[in-house]
This record gives sequence, structure tokens and C-alpha cells, in this order.
Amino acid sequence: MYKVNDVVVYGCSKVCSIKKIAAPDFMSKPQEYYWLQPIGDAATMLYVKTEHEDKMRCILTRGQADELIRELPEMEEMYDSSSKVRDREYIQVMKSRDCNEWLKMWKGITIEKMRKEQDGKSLNASDESNLKRVQDCISSEFSAIFQTTKDKIVDRIRHSLDANLITL
Repeated sequence: MYKVNDVVVYGCSKVCSIKKIAAPDFMSKPQEYYWLQPIGDAATMLYVKTEHEDKMRCILTRGQADELIRELPEMEEMYDSSSKVRDREYIQVMKSRDCNEWLKMWKGITIEKMRKEQDGKSLNASDESNLKRVQDCISSEFSAIFQTTKDKIVDRIRHSLDANLITL
């Protein structure tokens, strides 16, 4: 069970602080909930039943995040040539809440985007949407870990990729 003040990832991209564990006043049944406040959004409170804590995980440590970024150039990218297979794969990756898998997905789509741009083409709409989703998940969590902006996180990860990519 999580504790008050723990920082967790809820769903795939909501980085939240646990403010309280109690039954909300507006609920008819007295059941305990995690009161989650998204980082940077003091006006919002999310209520998650304590029995659904499997939809949350603790935020990575700074050391774990640093290690993932360092390992990114050697990570295998995730990009299946079949768009149907790829879309199914990406749905599962997003549900997994696994940063390692998110980074593989991001790397795969980013490399494909670079290849297409070299040929004067662009990503299909589904890949573009998946890239934005996974980028938001990673940058939300990593910006909270490193206490910086999402843009700086995206730049840092892109730099890690760009500095180590072999010419396509």
C-alpha cells in the first residue's frame, strides 16, 4: 500500500502526489481512496480506490531515470513493419507503465521518423499520435524526477539518441 506524500504514476502519464488516503465525503459508500493530486495542477484531485493500486506505480528514482537515459542508445528500438501489429504492440506498451518499454517505443518511432524525413516523407497519423503519447508519458515522469521542464527532458533524450545513432 502506498503512503501519503508518495509520488506515483497513475495510468500512463499522470504523475501525482498522494495527498490523502480516506473515503471522500461525496461518496455514498465508505470506501478508502487514494487522493491523487497531479504534479503542477493544484486544482485537480483524482480519486482512486485503494483496491485499484495496480493502476499506479512509484515514480522512478533519479538514478533509475539516469540509467535508462544512458542505456537508451543501446536499447533495441520497438517498431514493427506492420502497422496493425505495431498499433497492438503500442497499446500494450502504454498500458504497461514500464519506462523501459516506453523508451524503446519512443526510440523506434523516432528512428522511423528520421528515416522518413530523409526521404521527404512524414510519419503516418497513428505513429505520430503514438509518439506524442509516449513522449508525454516519459517527459511527465522525468520532468518530475529531474525537476525541470518537459521540453528539457525531450531535448535530453533526443540528444542521447542523436549522439549515438549510426547514420541511417
